[in-house]
Amino acid sequence: MARFSLPFIITFVVLHPIVASAIDHVVTNNSEFSAALSIAASGDSVLLAPGTYAGGNFASGLTGVTIRSQSATSLAVISGGNEGLHLTDVTNVTVQDLIIENSLFNGINIDDGGSFASPSTNVTLRNLIVRDIGGGGNNDGIKLSGVTGFTIERVTVTNWGEGGSAIDMVGAHNGLIENSSFRHDSLSGGGTGIRPKGGSKNIVIRANRVDLPGGNGRPIQAGGSTGAAFFRFIDGDSGYEADNITVEGNVILGGITGASYVNIDGGNFHHNVISQPTSWAIRILNENTGLVETQNGVFNDNVVLFDDGLSSSFVNIGPNTQPGTFMFARNQWFNVDDPGSSTPNLPSVETGGIIGIDPGIDLSGVVDWDFDWGLWLVNANDASNNFIVTEPAGFLLAVPGVGAEFDPLLGNPLIGAWTLSALTGTSIDLAAFSQAILIAVPVPPAIWFGITGVLMLSRVARRPTGRLGSEY
Repeated sequence: MARFSLPFIITFVVLHPIVASAIDHVVTNNSEFSAALSIAASGDSVLLAPGTYAGGNFASGLTGVTIRSQSATSLAVISGGNEGLHLTDVTNVTVQDLIIENSLFNGINIDDGGSFASPSTNVTLRNLIVRDIGGGGNNDGIKLSGVTGFTIERVTVTNWGEGGSAIDMVGAHNGLIENSSFRHDSLSGGGTGIRPKGGSKNIVIRANRVDLPGGNGRPIQAGGSTGAAFFRFIDGDSGYEADNITVEGNVILGGITGASYVNIDGGNFHHNVISQPTSWAIRILNENTGLVETQNGVFNDNVVLFDDGLSSSFVNIGPNTQPGTFMFARNQWFNVDDPGSSTPNLPSVETGGIIGIDPGIDLSGVVDWDFDWGLWLVNANDASNNFIVTEPAGFLLAVPGVGAEFDPLLGNPLIGAWTLSALTGTSIDLAAFSQAILIAVPVPPAIWFGITGVLMLSRVARRPTGRLGSEY
């Protein structure tokens, strides 16, 4: 007798992982704010309703959390306390759209909790106003200690501690500071604007405005004087205050000097406008004996505007430094009191310097920098400005996509996702503290083959020559 087998049926049950939904923790007072910081999980946002909150807020170990005002047009205010906001051992955290004021020591403090082997990582500070921090001491608007991977953009810091910094970095790495404003009304001689030190490395300081009172302060300083116990190095490094610091496209007003190099081997200061430093254009110093002697700095393609009050030495050279290793090229030097006395006294021979010719720069307008690949426009002002392109068919506007990066010194300055589009008129409007990149046509091959999604609506056989006109 034949035997028949019943079919063996296997049922597959597909289990879908349960993903917790991101939560918006809307807070209206300090107790709610503190509670939200203690429970916020990855993907969550802590939203501060309009109003004023007390300082002294602290959180540790946050991951994937955003802290911001509930309304981008009616910013919440964090006022007072030793520190407005202190975050430690955080990862992928964003703080934006807030006003932080009147803190006793620091406005925002982000650190590694003293565990140098586990830094805070991937931190973004955006659309912040930090003001009236500290007093006469070493009090900072923003302090980063042991932070690797950070972006600071569209931030305004005003009147931090007279001996402190608008942004002080101790062992901060892989960061970008751009499109921001740093101003002090009465900074002392020991204070600074932006200062990476204590083993800081791979930091770009771009398209900012630093405005210090005449005779006081160092606007941008690569390096510093850090106690031995506080250094945080990456890549197994040692022996320097700062390394691979790039300062580009900034407008620097006042202060005792324009650029400072301190215990750093290298440091690239290029395409900046320095206006009216009271004592020196540059300082080359050694303020931490036993570390690298300051050497191999680069100072290229800057505009330096000064008056008869500038020291005849132009460069302040401290002991135990190697000023002869510095490279100077194509800088424009102009004495506004006496153009015939514009020749700088430099520690090494400059290549292609431009002496005594008025650059015609309007510091309240757009500064345009000319490269082989096109034009870089920087509006380092708190008001929008208009730039007139006299030959619009000669350029394409580069528009960044997600993850796009920019390096003006490369043959192809556009890294990652960019698109190119034809200009629709002769005028480009730049918002306050913003940049625009115009690529010359025909597009250089290095750029053409590196761009995705290029829209070519207009091409001509040549690019315009000379400086383009501006309307402010």
